[in-house]
Amino acid sequence: MELKELILEHYSYQLRENAKAPESVPQFCREMEISEREFYQNFASFDVVEKSYWRSIIKGVIEAIESGDEFAKFSAQQRLLTFYYAFNEAILDHRSNMLTRFKDLDLWKRPVWLKGFEEEYRSFIKRIIEHGRESGEVAGRGKVSDVYPDGFYLMFRSIIDFNLKDDSEQYERTDAYIEKSVKLAFDVVRTQALDSAIDLARFLVPDMKWKSPFSEKASCS
Repeated sequence: MELKELILEHYSYQLRENAKAPESVPQFCREMEISEREFYQNFASFDVVEKSYWRSIIKGVIEAIESGDEFAKFSAQQRLLTFYYAFNEAILDHRSNMLTRFKDLDLWKRPVWLKGFEEEYRSFIKRIIEHGRESGEVAGRGKVSDVYPDGFYLMFRSIIDFNLKDDSEQYERTDAYIEKSVKLAFDVVRTQALDSAIDLARFLVPDMKWKSPFSEKASCS
């Protein structure tokens, strides 16, 4: 195993055992019996180490499912479901660290150590969206389509949050949440479902101003 991988492994161990990130590079290096030079030749900081750690987890899941024989035959919706189920299975090996880092993390927060994780997901979801456009599962809606990756990423973070709070047997409630979330997401990007919901809300509550995020010239009542 290369030194870079050994550093990642030891960092993961420290995060799991202490329920917090290491704070001292010299101490970390003493425990690994390596020099600080060796550490800094591989990583500029602990943030970079952790960014690589979370990136490696999600990247491994994506590569595993995309290399599957059946994946190419799946619809965009099936591909995303496959990813979420595979991810939730894979993170069982890292659940303690997920609880340490994600359990109290606001969905809107984007810490440095999560940057690689987010980048890998966004790259994957863009491929999903492109496949969905080709298959007719995702409607092209001009500039509004550019926000789809943001919405899908927030959904992913919400699934993680739900999973970490789930105490059902075999996390079956998380599986149900995934299924319902993905179905809703594709209902929205496939049709005018959200616009229709806002139109209904505008009709039911006429005194309020409603604006569709999917319309550049949304009208107000």
